[in-house]
Amino acid sequence: MEEMNVAVIGVGYWGKKIASEYALMGKTEPNVNLIGVCDVFEDNLAFCKEKYGVPYLAKTPEELFKHSDVDAVHICTPSVTHFNICRDALNSGKHVTVEKPMTLNSLEAIKLVDLAHEKNLVLSVGHIFRFDAAIEKAKSLIENGWFGDLYWMKLTWTALMPLMNGRDIITDLVSHPFDILNFLTNDWPHKVTCVAKAHRKGQNEETAHITSEFKSNMMAHIEVSWLHPDKVREVQIMGSDRFAKIDCMSQKLTAFENDHYFDVPVERSNTMNSELSHFVRCIREGRASCDTFLNKNNGLVGANVVKLLELTRKAMENGRTEQVD
Repeated sequence: MEEMNVAVIGVGYWGKKIASEYALMGKTEPNVNLIGVCDVFEDNLAFCKEKYGVPYLAKTPEELFKHSDVDAVHICTPSVTHFNICRDALNSGKHVTVEKPMTLNSLEAIKLVDLAHEKNLVLSVGHIFRFDAAIEKAKSLIENGWFGDLYWMKLTWTALMPLMNGRDIITDLVSHPFDILNFLTNDWPHKVTCVAKAHRKGQNEETAHITSEFKSNMMAHIEVSWLHPDKVREVQIMGSDRFAKIDCMSQKLTAFENDHYFDVPVERSNTMNSELSHFVRCIREGRASCDTFLNKNNGLVGANVVKLLELTRKAMENGRTEQVD
């Protein structure tokens, strides 16, 4: 099996986790190598050099792109930088995974999808909960009719966070709930309504409540907050036959039927390893496609999420329900 050399761009808090997973993968999967890292901070580069022994250390993405033996890059930089780095990586012939949100502009996101298609390169987005074992189990149950008709879902993403200067919670956090809704239903909402507030002085929106309506008559409510004392990553599903709730962190699925709760067996997964392994397989098997059967977290999925984030902010700003084209 041919060598697969991956570099990570941006090795702060999350980027270090990604780099570590690629390094571990290299010990279990044949010929997968963490070959380089890029960061503006010397301390982050020195950490990766010492811990992983990567041969290529770069302060700019362009330095990495010059290396012909870098096959793919995983971008973990601030969202505002995603479009330019992705574009330059694709133009340099590199396969790309970029963390969410894919871009801050849906037109730019579509440009990246088109560019990846033109170059026949894999473009994936870090929608990691598509690889959560409990979410995958729920999807299987839905597709097998276990819930009956879907009535509503509630997705809660909360934590107590410090002041988040220059960031708003819709752009920063709502990508995951929207993506999970699409993964579970194979559909996108056709209407969105949003109320969001900034509570601490000088901050952008820190709490948001979003209602999504689907043509199937299902509704979904998304609650996100940086002010809640508990870190919660929960999905609730109400169907005509059964109700269930999923703790996405513990990968536990609890169902309610006949007046009692019971656990549905789920075999826990390493979601990050599953996501990165899927990226590598897509490259090796030539799955440069927007078909979710071939590449389950492809660029078109990411672009649709960005479009929903834009419409959600528009709904909040205009105080009305927005129709999704």
